[in-house]
Amino acid sequence: MADDDQTEAIALLFAQSSAEITQQNSSLDALRTRSVALLSVGTLAGGLFGSHLTHGHLSSLNTGGLIAALALFAASTGVAITVAWPRKWIVGTNRQPLVTQVADGTISLAEVNYALASRTEQNWAANQKTLANLYRLFAILCALTGAQVIAWAIAVI
Repeated sequence: MADDDQTEAIALLFAQSSAEITQQNSSLDALRTRSVALLSVGTLAGGLFGSHLTHGHLSSLNTGGLIAALALFAASTGVAITVAWPRKWIVGTNRQPLVTQVADGTISLAEVNYALASRTEQNWAANQKTLANLYRLFAILCALTGAQVIAWAIAVI
């Protein structure tokens, strides 16, 4: 492969890797927003159903539903915070060695692009593992919220 072709190919790889990191960032932001929204749904369900609790004695079924609903809400809150909490998210690299080599004239454009593309691909792989774990937590959050609504319904019947 000619040097110009290799330089362009590596630049294309870097651009693709960068675009995928951007897509991951968007997915992470959307997932965090959905988690907070789902927590809001749980809060609204608690307010709606909780306002219909009788003010007198609750049956053991109602009490069990109330306790379950509150425990599920607490668990949902914990999971939502875990998903929304800022964490290590890799988007860049230390470019100082590359800057020094470019200034010294000891590295070609193709080598710079290759170093950046390689590091960006590593970042994507690390981020993808984090994102997959967060999506699993979000699925758990969905299940907890559904169970919470059912528990609230049992508490007020």
